Amino acid sequence: MLDVRRLRVLAEVARHGSFTAAAEALSYTPSAVSQQIAALEREAGTILVERGARGVALTEPGRLLAAEAEQILGRLAAAELELQALAGLRAGLLRLGWFATAGATLMPRAIAEFQRRHPEVELDLFEGDPDECVPRLRARELELALIYQFELEPPVAADLERTHLLDDPLNVGLPADHRLASRRRVRLSDLAGERWIQGVRSGATAEVLPRACRLAGFEPAVAFRTDDRIAVEGLVAAGVGVALIPQLTLPTVRPDVTVRPLEASGLRRSVLAALPAGAYRPPGAAAMLEVLREVCQGLAAEAALRLRQRGRAR
Repeated sequence: MLDVRRLRVLAEVARHGSFTAAAEALSYTPSAVSQQIAALEREAGTILVERGARGVALTEPGRLLAAEAEQILGRLAAAELELQALAGLRAGLLRLGWFATAGATLMPRAIAEFQRRHPEVELDLFEGDPDECVPRLRARELELALIYQFELEPPVAADLERTHLLDDPLNVGLPADHRLASRRRVRLSDLAGERWIQGVRSGATAEVLPRACRLAGFEPAVAFRTDDRIAVEGLVAAGVGVALIPQLTLPTVRPDVTVRPLEASGLRRSVLAALPAGAYRPPGAAAMLEVLREVCQGLAAEAALRLRQRGRAR
């Protein structure tokens, strides 16, 4: 294989017409230039430069290779600039996934802040539960995804690189005039006779509510299932039932829904940022991870404040 450094020497010899001028341009000695050309000729298996009393002249193979060298060196320079742009987040693509409830507040804020800091990085966005995002991470179809891990469940995606962002307990959403709305906290067992609006229609997450209720000693009466968070809150506000409300969504929960912390097992989840395993972390993913940490800190404080402000608790 031809050595790129020697191709650069040949290109300078062709450009300047002498070993001495090429050596000056490269900060080499003329002897070093001569040695590099001799080594390149051995690699190429042919004479590239004819040496004479009046200087040097390229042979036909030498002119051909020098022209190709200019193209190769130009492409390498362009590639170096592109790599520098990626490292400096002045270009590139970040493929990002997240689960639905992270779309209420966390991801819109994180995406807006990321684009403010790195406007030249293109974002390719995908919404899906962990069982959809994790295979895409393993196939390297995503550079970063938000996933969640419920307590009492086996570890999710232990083979990936995971960073804990925040704890996201599930609270209970009640109609404003509900008999438990004035409580500071609500035990899950106190809701044994209630109708439930379940905010998920299918998938592994659909078992979270029934499993927690069984641990509390009852089977939940599910009146309606939907993936539409707005519909869940509307039905709760109308008195149709009660529902689980993730802490992540608290800043946008409608004001006529009273939210109270739940005392229950199995209704706390960790929100994690997951990346493909390996030593290389794309600069865009690292930058987004930094933004996510900052946004999560703000959301946790905001959610705690909203819980304290919702009604008079006793």
